[in-house]
Parts: sequence; structure tokens; C-alpha cells
Amino acid sequence: MDGGLEDKTRVRALNDGAVWGTDTVHGVLERWAEREPDRPYLTVGDDVWSMGQINTASNRLAHALWNHGITNGSRVALMMAGSVDYVIVWFALSKLGAIEVPINTAYKGNLLDYILEKSETAAIIVDAAFLETISEAAEKLATRPRIMVNGEGESDTLHSMMKDAPETNPDVPVKGNDPACIIFTSGTTGPSKGVIITQAHEVSFGRFFNEITSMSGSDVGYNYLPFFHIAAKFLSLGTMLEGAQMALVPAFSLSSFWKDVQRYKATICIAVGGLCHMLRSQPATAEDARNTLRLIYAVPIPSEFKEEFETRFGLSLIEGYGSTESNLIVYSRPEPTPPGSCGRANSHFHVAILGENGEILPPGEIGEICARPLVPQTIMQGYLGMPEKTLEVFEGLWFHTGDGGYQDENGFFYFKDRLKDSIRRRGENISSFEVERQINAHPDVAESAVVAAPSELAEDEVLAVVVPRQGATLAPEALLLFCAETMPYFMVPRFIRVRDTLPRTPTQKVRKVELREEGITEDTWDSHTAGFKVTRHGLQTPS
Repeated sequence: MDGGLEDKTRVRALNDGAVWGTDTVHGVLERWAEREPDRPYLTVGDDVWSMGQINTASNRLAHALWNHGITNGSRVALMMAGSVDYVIVWFALSKLGAIEVPINTAYKGNLLDYILEKSETAAIIVDAAFLETISEAAEKLATRPRIMVNGEGESDTLHSMMKDAPETNPDVPVKGNDPACIIFTSGTTGPSKGVIITQAHEVSFGRFFNEITSMSGSDVGYNYLPFFHIAAKFLSLGTMLEGAQMALVPAFSLSSFWKDVQRYKATICIAVGGLCHMLRSQPATAEDARNTLRLIYAVPIPSEFKEEFETRFGLSLIEGYGSTESNLIVYSRPEPTPPGSCGRANSHFHVAILGENGEILPPGEIGEICARPLVPQTIMQGYLGMPEKTLEVFEGLWFHTGDGGYQDENGFFYFKDRLKDSIRRRGENISSFEVERQINAHPDVAESAVVAAPSELAEDEVLAVVVPRQGATLAPEALLLFCAETMPYFMVPRFIRVRDTLPRTPTQKVRKVELREEGITEDTWDSHTAGFKVTRHGLQTPS
């Protein structure tokens, strides 16, 4: 697709019938399947699937699932890797008004038991690779859900169920404010909460992503993200809304990343967690800028090496701020953005910084980032089975993100830290995010994570867990000197630990809870024990 004016006009006409708050996930697909069924959409390996093929396959599966008792409002858990089969199941459930409950494929034991018990699913669709794990967990439930396997077989497999099913769109009334999915948060700071997302809310993620990235029909989105993460969904819906294409791989691979980009001629991808840091940590080559990517949507932009990264890889970084609950409420534009800012408010939201008493704070003052939607069905309905948590997060008719930040006089927002990740030391509140930014500016550091560590005093100490760049040797003493020169004395880490990798969730978020639980390990370097002391007057070194 050329993405020219004629194509853009056709796409706009196709989507103009959808009004805020009324659209559905499957409605996006069905509009394309009706008007341009042969338009290519999804590439998996060497196979290319058109809009019409995805629609027909999801219709057949929807009819089959209906015949197996899956109806409007049924909750269906999915434990599947990213694949064309997942996409087909996703749209099939939407067509029935069933509620998708995607489960982290790494979950097992108590974590998996918790999700299944909390979600009360009527059925589970599972890849054969995870069947044993899911079966063991399902046996513990008071009411055992039906298990359907994504694989080849004689019965209770998706492929066998679809064989003789009709290809027509099922006649099930589904509204924009009906729940479409329940996504459980990764639980990096506490128990996972099930976020209830409506049909129109899910589609709005794709619309906002397209606004942020200036998506066109000529773009190719590279999707390596798991579908239990909202980013995989809004990249999928964003490309579909615009009539663009998407290349889908089952999981992220650092060694395959640039090969895949070139193979699929990808132009856009999403960087969550430490992707930019991992790409930068690889040895530079003359080929780095010779790739097809035009843009990486980063969460967040690593401002400490933004310009270097953009120049090296010949692309642009753009940033969005938001969450599964809140949507993409702040983002940077193709305009000069102050260093460290995540951009300005999405025009479809009122975003403000609130103080402890719910008052709106003036520019420059740090408080909690909060938001209100200005159009319907663009924010979560609530947390599944947690009315008290839902009321808490919507206190004062604002959605409370749990993040600290501030806004400047020009309307640019700055994220400081998760409120629960803030460190209190020497009478100062320390942003672990800001300390990490400074540490990551060291030429031998690939990435870092900063957490609170126990202190002999009543407050916290700062522990920095650092991953060196490939081929680099990082001495804790040298990093301490760098920190003492580049940040306020009270922010300088007392403890430094060097690791090959950081613990991550499957969505590449750093599991800080794990680092806090590990605490001061045998391989952690203590600057005090080594004879160093950081004071407001400077660094005192061993005599």
C-alpha cells in the first residue's frame, strides 16, 4: 500500500462511521473485510494473511465456540504465545461479546492459581506447550473450566472445532461499553489486579497510538510483544485501523531483532522495558543506520542517550506515557521537547498534577499525575472484584496513576517515579528513575535499576544494580566517582551491584520487587566498607 492521499481518504471514510464509545474490536476488522477483503494485514514467517482471511477464520471459530457454550459475557482465559492463532481467537471472542482474559505464559504455581481463581473463567484456550501447566492449575478450582487446546488433534482443539463451522459473521449484539478483556497487571509492586477494558476502550488505544506515531497505510508494525500486554493489542489495532500491515513474532529476540526488521521491512515498533538499552549495548557497526525503521515508540525515551541512539540507528524516538488502566494520556510530538519530559497531554484527556488533598498543583510542583477522560470509553471500567481499589484509584473523580511528576509552565509533563518506588534518604525524597537516568549516562553502562536498601539508620540507602555494556569492564569505584560528579550527594548510591542481566517480567519490565527482596547480596559492593563517603562537601576517598 502506498499510503498516499487516495489511500488515506479511503481509510478515513472507512473509520468515520465509528463514534467514540461505540466501536468494537471486531468491528474494525469487519469493516475492512467487507470493503477490502484482500488487503494484506498480518505476516507471520512467510505467510501473509489478508483482512478477509482473518475475518473468515475468526467467524468460523466464533461459531464453534458458541456451540461449545461460549456466549456473550463468558470469560475465556487465553494462555498462548503471540501467533496468527491468537489473533483469530482474539477477534472470535470479540464477535461473541465474550471477555478475553489473557494470561502471562510464564505464570505457574500460586501466580497462575490466583489469576484463574480471580477471573472465574468458563473456559481456557491454551497452546499445547502450556497444557500441563494450565491443567494442574485448573484442577484446583472449585468449578473446573473447559480446556480447549490450540493444536492439532481429534477433539477439543481449535482446528478440529472450526472444520465445519460457518464463515458468516455471527449475529451477536456487542456494544462499545461491553467488557472486551480483563488484563492482569504484572504485579511488580503488589498482587496483580484485573483491569476491565471495554470494547471501545481497547480500540481507542489503537486510535491514540496512530495519532502519536502518525501511522499510515504504508507502515509495517513489528510486534514481538505478548498479547497479555496492552501494547501488543494497540499496535495490532493501530495498524488495522489504518490499513497498515503487521509482522508478528512469538517473542523478543535481541539477536534476531534487526534481521526481522529488515526481513519484514518494518517501520514502527514499540520499546518497553530496556529494549533501547539492549540495542545500544551491542557493538556499533557501519550498518546500524541502514534499516527500515522510521520510529520507535519508547516507554520511556532514554533521554540520557536519545540523540546518540537516533543518529546511530537512523530513526526517531517518540514517547508515550500511560497505563493499561488509563490509556495513552501524555505523549511527545514532532516538536522540540524538553529533556526528560514525556510530552504534553493527549487532547482527549484532562491531565493534571494533584497534591495530597486533591488540589491541582501549579507548574513546577511535584505531585501525583492524574487524568480524566473527555470522551467516553477511553479509560478502564474498574478492577475485577476489587470495588474498594476501584474507588480508591478514582478518588475525587480523577484517575490516580500512582506516579509522581510535575508539569512545567509550557504544559510539558515530567515523570519522576512510581510513588511506591521513591526512596527516602537524608531527609530527601529520591527518584529511582532519575538516579537510573544518570547512571545510564556512563559510557560503560548498558542499563541499571535503583531500589531502596536497608540502612543502619531509620531511612533508606540507595542500591544500584548495574549491567555493563557488552565488552566493558565496570569497576564500582569508577561508577561511584561518576555518580558523585553528576548527581546531588544524597542521590549517590551507597551500594553497587554488577550483574549480567536484570530480572524482568515477560513484558520486559524490570522486576524491582525481586531486587528489593534480594537486598544486599554477597557480590554487592559497599562504598562505606571500601572507605568512601559522599558528603554535601564532596567525595571522601580512602586515605
